[in-house]
Amino acid sequence: MRVLAGLVLLLAAWSAVAQQPASPARGLTGAYDAGNPFARILRGELPASKVYEDKHVLVIMPLTMARPGHVLIIPKRQGARTLLDLTPAELTACMVAAQKAGRAQMAALGATGFQIRQNNGADAAQEVFHPHFHVIPFVGPDKALRADKDRNTRAELDTMAATLRAAWPKD
Repeated sequence: MRVLAGLVLLLAAWSAVAQQPASPARGLTGAYDAGNPFARILRGELPASKVYEDKHVLVIMPLTMARPGHVLIIPKRQGARTLLDLTPAELTACMVAAQKAGRAQMAALGATGFQIRQNNGADAAQEVFHPHFHVIPFVGPDKALRADKDRNTRAELDTMAATLRAAWPKD
């Protein structure tokens, strides 16, 4: 009986928390934070290990690669917070860059698969409120990801960026 009562209390508490609206700053709507790290990278205020850049997107190495060769695709327009804020043309540019990243990962690293991840809102684990896409390569059946605490040095990031840049498709 105690277990059932505890479960009822736990469900009631969870329901109350789940029904509270997310803070606009952390949800799907809200003001754009021009001080976010991606906005600062796009303005040249923070360093980044660049793999590719055109007028629509910037492709960089994340500070913590989930797997060697993991890249981030960042649309260049500032003001968008989530995928919902991107135009069809911006989404297209991001997906073309993701396809090229997958091809570069195959050519440079021997990737046999890759994931594309994109989170929207804090409830979906979005941490930086500027849309971005993770392209994570896999070589063989090992699906283990590195812990977020395992940061790479700038030299390691620059080396991997150069490796992928050399294999980046020209078309």
